[in-house]
Amino acid sequence: MPDRGLRAIEGLAPSPFDAGPLEIAGRWVQVTFEVDRDAAIRWMPADVTRPVPCYGRLLAVDGESGGRPMRFAALALGGRFRMMPRNVLVEAVTADGAALPALAGPALAGDVRMDAESDGLAIAITTAEGVLAEARLPAPYAIEPAMLRWDGWVVYAPNNGGTALAEALVEVRATAARLSKGATFAPGPAADRSSPWRQLRSLLPISACAVEGVLRVGPAAVPAPVLMG
Repeated sequence: MPDRGLRAIEGLAPSPFDAGPLEIAGRWVQVTFEVDRDAAIRWMPADVTRPVPCYGRLLAVDGESGGRPMRFAALALGGRFRMMPRNVLVEAVTADGAALPALAGPALAGDVRMDAESDGLAIAITTAEGVLAEARLPAPYAIEPAMLRWDGWVVYAPNNGGTALAEALVEVRATAARLSKGATFAPGPAADRSSPWRQLRSLLPISACAVEGVLRVGPAAVPAPVLMG
């Protein structure tokens, strides 16, 4: 049987909670990488089962939402929730440390920068303590946007006085997409030993892409319970 997560979710739903949707016009990067099994189980909720191999995912976004600039990063684990592949939110980094619409859950205050380099793209995620994590996409090359798959997200919502897992589906209208092989994702000095940004560091790259267009996530909703007849 697949292993289930151990993370307690009570208290992870933000207040106030904004179900979204969240729609951003701009550019974003998604990096997928293998992670340590024990670390994945530690940061995954009990109602989510792990895939084989265990993998993490970084989403870094630089764009506009509602006419205002928006930059954020979200660290996730790949898992199966209600039999479907999902990105399970672990922690986000936002400008003010407030939870995002739709991508609701734990968040830190910080910034996200995407810089073009001579041989690719560099992403730096920082907090007041310094660099939390960095990613690099070497030699990205153009592909058809339809080649990419976008899993929905599992996030945290208030429900009946407690916390429940909610799903936020993803819709993408891409105008350009690039793929990179051998992308890296590594913790920075600001990620201490207890941080998920260090514990879920990349052991082996799987895939990475850089996309331009419109990204829509949500609205987030707690699924109805399945009635067993």
